[in-house]
Amino acid sequence: MRRLDTYRYDYFLLVVVILLVCIGLVMVYSASHHIAMKKHNEDGAYYFKKHFIRVIIGLVLMVLGALIPYRFWLRLSKPMILVGIALLVAVLLHGVTIRNATRWYKLGGFLFQPVDFVRLALIFYLTDAIVRKRDYLEDFKIGVLPQLVVVGTIAILLLKQPDMGSAVILVAISLVLLISGGMPLRHVGWLSLGVLPLGLLVRSYHLERLRDYIQSIRGVEIPYQVKQALISLGNGGIFGVGLDNSIQKLEYLPDPFTDFILAIVGEEFGFVGSVVVLTLFLLLVVEGYRIARRCDDMGGFLLAVGITTSLALYAFVNAGVVCNLLPTKGLPLPFISYGGSFMMSNLFAIGVLLNISQHHEVRPRRPTRWAVEERFVEVV
Repeated sequence: MRRLDTYRYDYFLLVVVILLVCIGLVMVYSASHHIAMKKHNEDGAYYFKKHFIRVIIGLVLMVLGALIPYRFWLRLSKPMILVGIALLVAVLLHGVTIRNATRWYKLGGFLFQPVDFVRLALIFYLTDAIVRKRDYLEDFKIGVLPQLVVVGTIAILLLKQPDMGSAVILVAISLVLLISGGMPLRHVGWLSLGVLPLGLLVRSYHLERLRDYIQSIRGVEIPYQVKQALISLGNGGIFGVGLDNSIQKLEYLPDPFTDFILAIVGEEFGFVGSVVVLTLFLLLVVEGYRIARRCDDMGGFLLAVGITTSLALYAFVNAGVVCNLLPTKGLPLPFISYGGSFMMSNLFAIGVLLNISQHHEVRPRRPTRWAVEERFVEVV
């Protein structure tokens, strides 16, 4: 017999996430207070206080995600994806432009990036669509093409911002979900043909970044920000220079508390500290996929796969960029980097993952010798 245990949350996952959030709080303060002192009337805790408030809001959303059954969000997936697409269109018309990119809404003193909402909405939408059409995934036109239209529309809007990093990650998450849901691998060729037209929207600075990356791995020239990140990692050595003793955060490394915060972790806590952070992410990913594997419901399985894949891609792409293993993409590190909507959306996603972890299959223990003998006596 098999039964479903609907009472226990995955507390191991929760502990790993809380550890990452706490590390993030410490590192955001350490990496930002020098810049905050200069820019905000000697208030060294300016960025930390804003980050802390967003963490508290995110934790409330995590509790909400853990308490509300995940099937509720699947029922809302169609309105959510429509709202998400509308937000991506509106941000191109009325959004805030920072460094030649129009990706944010400004709500008072808070910057909201709609892609963080769209990422979750897309995971919910694709999960619901695959569950409803799982018997038609063999047919490309009926089972796959409608979902590709949605994914392609979102990717085009992101490339118009421009935000190539997020577009690539959302396409990758979609592909993982479709394959996990049962899409035949032969359809991947058609998917590749569908992605090719998106190349027309690639802008010159994307090509420049790719060229800079190729030159950097050849040792010709390393982009300034990556060069400073590598210097940070080199300064840290094995055990680091100690908390708050980073040199690179003193305006050598641009925005040290956002996309390149892992470089400051490496400088202040060394190779050992970086390995600890990456190990926590590895544990989170393994546990997320474990939750997916144990879930007896197709919807819960795909949601867990989508959420875990999203966190894994952001974490390991960010680490790859900091170490110059990947081209610069401007993607934050989940739970560690300073940020508002990114932090809150990820904590809410963890709440949904915790809710899914309640609904897992529990296999009965193997019967003992005494139990077998009792059953034998009963039969006799």
